Amino acid sequence: MQTNLSRVIKLLSLLLTIMLFSGCSIQPTQKQDEKRPNIAQSIQQAELLRKQKQYSESEDPLIQAIKYYPDHPKLQLLLEQIQTERQHHKQLLKDQLLVAELTLIQQQRPLLKQLAKSENDDLVISSQLFQLEKIWLESRLPLSTCGEQQLKRAPDIAEKCLRLALTIKEQKTDRKRLTNIERNKEKATKQRLQRERNRQIQQLLKKARHKQERNELYNALILLDQILELTPESANAINLKADIQKKLDKHTQGLLSAGEALYQRGQLKGAIVVWNTLLLLNPQHKKASQKIKRAQQVLDNLQQLRQQQSSTTHKAE
Repeated sequence: MQTNLSRVIKLLSLLLTIMLFSGCSIQPTQKQDEKRPNIAQSIQQAELLRKQKQYSESEDPLIQAIKYYPDHPKLQLLLEQIQTERQHHKQLLKDQLLVAELTLIQQQRPLLKQLAKSENDDLVISSQLFQLEKIWLESRLPLSTCGEQQLKRAPDIAEKCLRLALTIKEQKTDRKRLTNIERNKEKATKQRLQRERNRQIQQLLKKARHKQERNELYNALILLDQILELTPESANAINLKADIQKKLDKHTQGLLSAGEALYQRGQLKGAIVVWNTLLLLNPQHKKASQKIKRAQQVLDNLQQLRQQQSSTTHKAE
């Protein structure tokens, strides 16, 4: 009986040992799988931090992901891009500090020279001026290098570096680079003004078409004339103006003739109403204004004549 019991105990111990060893071997693998990073999430996190210019932090998720996916091309490529961008950003900050420091020195030099001249026996001031001049002269090469490195990445900083470098000492290479920057800025300014002009023209053209749809033909022509002042060769404005002018002339002639017909039949007030309608359509129509003035004069004369007749009749009675 004891022998059987011993065997059962040994068997249970063996099973327990197997289960323990199995648990130990499986558990780390499960934990390891749980820690395995997601590629898409790692890239997304890195890109987000990269946009915020937190370059050191943006590299961490990529480095962790590469440990598990060393052959993934996008992870490695993005990491290299961020590292390169980080170096460029670091150099840009250094160059900005260089410009700030040398700009301050440029302002300090003449003041310190005047002070040293008035206090020529002050060794402290003389020493300060000597150190300042030394820094100023030795900065020409770093400024020139800044102008070369930032020429494409940060032209504004490159321009400042080159101007300072040329103030220290004239050099053909620096002068040529600065001239190129100035030409590119001028070209960019012209392109920006052209884009603004094009945008303005499109807005005026849109308004002119809207006026045309509402039959405000004269106002549409004013807008088109504004476009042609900006760009006389605008085919859209020229063609639209021709169409509107043709339509305006047709309406104008019709109203002019209708008013004349009423005038000939003695319907002077009706004729004036028609010609005033024409002036609403085309305020600069001189002929309509003259006809209105003529018809109004006739009405006034008739009114005066009626008053005289009425007065004569009243006296006779």
